[in-house]
Amino acid sequence: MAALDARARLAALRELMRERNIGVYWTLMKQGMPDVPSWSAWLKELGPTTRVGIDPHVLSAADAKPLSEALAKDPTRSLVPVNENLVDLVWGQGRPPRPSNPIFRLGDEYAGESVGSKLSKLRENLTKTGSPGTVITNLDEVAWLFNLRGSDIPYNPVFFAYAIVTRDDATLYVNPASVPQDVRDYLSQNNVAVLEYDKVWPALASWRRLIEEQKAAEKAKAEAEAAADQERKDKLPTPEPPKPEPAANGAGPKEKVQKTDKVLIGRKTSWAVANALGDENVEARRSWVEDAKARKNAVEIEGFRRSHIRDGAALVRYFAWLEEALGKGEKINEFDAATQLEKFRGENKLFKGLSFDTISSTGANAAIIHYKPDEENSAVIDVNQVYLCDSGGHSTLAPRPPRRSAPSPESATSVCFHVLFKLTPGLDEMVFPAGTTGYVLDTVARRALWKDGLDYRHGTGHGVGHFLNVHEGPQGIGPRVAYNAIGLQEGMVLSNEPGYYEDGKFGIRIESVVCVKNAPTPNNFGGKGYLEFENFTMCPIQTKMIDLRLLSQDEKDWLNKYHQEVLAKVKPELEALGDQRAIAYLERECEVI
Repeated sequence: MAALDARARLAALRELMRERNIGVYWTLMKQGMPDVPSWSAWLKELGPTTRVGIDPHVLSAADAKPLSEALAKDPTRSLVPVNENLVDLVWGQGRPPRPSNPIFRLGDEYAGESVGSKLSKLRENLTKTGSPGTVITNLDEVAWLFNLRGSDIPYNPVFFAYAIVTRDDATLYVNPASVPQDVRDYLSQNNVAVLEYDKVWPALASWRRLIEEQKAAEKAKAEAEAAADQERKDKLPTPEPPKPEPAANGAGPKEKVQKTDKVLIGRKTSWAVANALGDENVEARRSWVEDAKARKNAVEIEGFRRSHIRDGAALVRYFAWLEEALGKGEKINEFDAATQLEKFRGENKLFKGLSFDTISSTGANAAIIHYKPDEENSAVIDVNQVYLCDSGGHSTLAPRPPRRSAPSPESATSVCFHVLFKLTPGLDEMVFPAGTTGYVLDTVARRALWKDGLDYRHGTGHGVGHFLNVHEGPQGIGPRVAYNAIGLQEGMVLSNEPGYYEDGKFGIRIESVVCVKNAPTPNNFGGKGYLEFENFTMCPIQTKMIDLRLLSQDEKDWLNKYHQEVLAKVKPELEALGDQRAIAYLERECEVI
């Protein structure tokens, strides 16, 4: 059984049908549909004496808990951690070794904060909560905390590692062969120990024994003190009950601190880690590192700005080249077009690779949200159909995931593109109270589509990392209930990517990367503070796809202002490169309407 969301469903269906496995080995289920059970509901229907095996390394402790509870409704059923992955056993010798590429430093001039400062703040949080320490397993959190980057995961500048941070010590568990001497010295200077990757498991087991010994000692001490206290009380007369003290005038509720004496683990930390420490000894919550990483500092924000200007130049060069080549009647397929875009990006000396597979899709392929062009069987780009380019790159300044659709005019796609464009200034110019959630803002983003009875099956925006994962949490804009628990804060960076898709026909999407910043409002009701978005993406929006007669003056003003900013910032980059074709394209696309 494969249970998938809308983003993965079409791609999975395509692959399974290609291999002719669907209906034979696999049952494809689309999550959220009326006739599709949740995992826990499916488990509840299993018969008695059922033991369900799960690799605890690939399931979070938070997800394991409801599954285990669903099975435990019948005491003869149970969820069993199987440490030896059955798929790996079948894979055998054919499984490639785990990557272990060299790790490198991200200098403080790019990170904006030293490792020592980050560790100090993390320990302050541990002291405040009462926790003895934390286990960090999300690879982007490990990389961010230690100002390190790698290339073990395709398109993500991270490396395989675990980290344990207590109030006194910090240890990075990683393949020593991937740690150059300069990185080792750097970590040593910041009092960070480096140990073998697999030694994290005995370390967790040792920590568990220590915790349980401390608990036993504390229990024995408490019992002895309680017995002695009771003995003293028995010898004293019964005291009068204390009188309640009146509350001070105007005293509000005290600040709530979520206290715990347990080891903190992230919401996505594996069940294997929780098992190693003992489920009763850990508490899964949103980690301090995740929250701190999400709020970019001033240096990181400036890095985003500079990165998107350079990337805007690469995108303009690409679209100018593509338009000219297609205009000459050249046959360019989706894969070759994506390769050319990567070539333009690669001419930037700070370019560090793509941040995901480029979605270069024409016609019906554009309706597949996460489409990947195949080198051997890519479709030839048809000038009479929509062409959607969804692409992003990494640099030492920041990742960049801009997307633009280039549909043909005078078609149904043009109508949808026009409606879709009207969403962009709506969210881009939104001013909202600090703490407003992405769950709430999602309705603002979709309102123009809803008015015409249209919608899209993905979130409006996701968090974006700083030279890290192009998808990061905890923030996001979308209908997921989890986004209603995360108030947007200054410094958070997100995508703004409304779209529209018709299966088997076309797909369109307009995306920008935005940063939450303080809004200079004339009033400040409730003392909350108000926020707005700064647009980082510097790429023209095709005005030929918009019926300008239907735009309000405010919408025209927004588009003109945006295009003049794009022209002012990107043109000098193109002039430095001497690309006259791209300059002509940029000037035309940014003309005042």
